[in-house]
Amino acid sequence: MLPVFLFFTAVIAAILHLIVTKKWESWERFFLTYVIFFNVGVMGCLSFFAHTFMAEEIANGIGFPPGNPFQQEVGSAGLAFGVLGLLSYRFQGLFWNATIIGNAVFLLGCFFFHIIQYLKGNTAPFNIGVFVWFNDLFIPLFLLGSLYWLSQREKPLST
Repeated sequence: MLPVFLFFTAVIAAILHLIVTKKWESWERFFLTYVIFFNVGVMGCLSFFAHTFMAEEIANGIGFPPGNPFQQEVGSAGLAFGVLGLLSYRFQGLFWNATIIGNAVFLLGCFFFHIIQYLKGNTAPFNIGVFVWFNDLFIPLFLLGSLYWLSQREKPLST
């Protein structure tokens, strides 16, 4: 449920930012800024932490054997996208494009392999639960769709 919590945190942060700045004409950018910050940045850093420092618990939750070295790699990828997501708050434009597309490719790939594992009988809660559907499918599709929608409404995102 953490990705859902972070998504609604992004919504609240964007609304508060809009109220304070009174820049209602840019509401889409504020909203996207905070979704990237929380659901890519914070979530990526938390993924790093969980896969690195809570490795056994996370492996059990995913339905994989503890001690599997994949977790250090997944944790490193999470940290890389987490840093990009956090930096996206400051650097927008084309930086957003690269952050969103790279993170979406990674998470949609994770979603695909979670489904494969499920079809092979892995019903562990972190393999197929709400977390996977929201974090690995909804968030990447939402961000890609938002990026496309913004590109159609205004000039292409640039630096």
